[in-house]
Order: sequence, then C-alpha cells, then structure tokens
Amino acid sequence: MTQKGTRLDYEVGGLRCHGEYFSPEGQGPFPVILVIHAWDGLGDEVRGKCQRLADAGYIALALDVHGNGTFHTDFDTVQAVLAPYMQDRAMLLARLVAALDSVTKIPNADTARIGCMGYCFGGMCALDLARSGGPAIKAAVSFHGILPPNGLEDTPITAPVLVLNGADDPMVPLEAIDAFQQEMTARGADWQLINYGHTLHGFTRKAANNPAGGVLYNEHADKRSWRAMLDFFAEVL
Repeated sequence: MTQKGTRLDYEVGGLRCHGEYFSPEGQGPFPVILVIHAWDGLGDEVRGKCQRLADAGYIALALDVHGNGTFHTDFDTVQAVLAPYMQDRAMLLARLVAALDSVTKIPNADTARIGCMGYCFGGMCALDLARSGGPAIKAAVSFHGILPPNGLEDTPITAPVLVLNGADDPMVPLEAIDAFQQEMTARGADWQLINYGHTLHGFTRKAANNPAGGVLYNEHADKRSWRAMLDFFAEVL
C-alpha cells in the first residue's frame, strides 16, 4: 500500500476536506504542485504521483475535492459524481481555491511558485485554476482532462498551460480541441497541447482497461507525458 502523506485539512462552505502533502528531503523552500484526482477521489494512485513529485524536488499537495476523504469505486456512478461539479463550476472553483489557500500552512512551501496538475476531471480542475484561480497559480498541467471552459468571467490567463491529451480520446473531440485553442489564444495564454497518437482516455491510469468505452492505459504516453510535465514545471516555476 502506498505511503500516505501528511494530512492537511481545509474547509470550504462547511465542507471539511482532507488533503495530504508530500515533501522533499531538505530545508527548502520548495515549489508546490497541487495534484488533483480524477473522478474517484484521493487514493493511492494520486499518492504515488505525489511521492514521485517530492522525489523530484516539489512539495506535492493532493487535493480532496469531494470532501471528507470520499473515494468512489463504482465506475457506473461517475456521471452522478461529476454532475454537480459540471453544473456549478463556481462551487468547484471555490473548493480548488480553498486548497490553494491552504498551501500557506505547509512548512518550507515557496508560495511564490505554485503550480497545479490533474487527471481527467482533475485536469479540468487544473485548467479552471489557470482560468480563474488568480495570480497565485503559476503553471497548470492537464492529463487527459476535460477541456471546455468554466463559464466564469473570461479574464486573461497568466499561468502557462500544458495539455497532455490522447489523440483518440472520445471525451475530447476535435471540436473541443479547436474551441480550447481559440479560448487560450483569445485569453492571451502561454499554452501548448501535446496529442499522443493511438491513445485513448485515461492513458496514465494503469487500471484503465475499457477500450470499447474509450478508456485504456498507454505506457508510452504515460511515461512521455510525465517527462513533459517535469520539463514544463522546471521551465516555468
């Protein structure tokens, strides 16, 4: 079982969230990466990625977007789990910003260098933080994330943005990519999008094995996207 991080509680709208952070060895200060889970919640998969980030010299804060440490295991409920967030992106943004604000509680955190990254639903969350999270976010990375914007105010995007996408992801049609590119350009973002060929949704998730449903792990895309993320953060943070 993956080692848990140091618990970091934060609240938003009466909801108690149980984040966890993972720190490098040494005194710091260290740049911080918010790591946002997929639809299921904060589990061992996210913890493992946070530990890898800590080994690379970052403080990694795993968010608890659902609150109360909730972790979903029934994939058939995914639409019901995500519907409230998709319908109220302002509520979702408030939960993300509450986690961002909690970074000040983490020892040795360099609050002038905060990035974010997420997977699937979490990728959408990372993009929402870049869009509307304010100047504290310095970089955002989306792994096979949902691209349409949050419907909030179209303010300029100051954080560099990296989208890592499966070219055959049925959840990200070409129209969504075109709209995203137009949005990023119109809002003045420093953005890039990498499409991995022959790659479906969920390509970083080793348990993903439903090609008929458009979801499948891809080892090459997983490794390449991780390296692209590390190079990106090394450049912009």
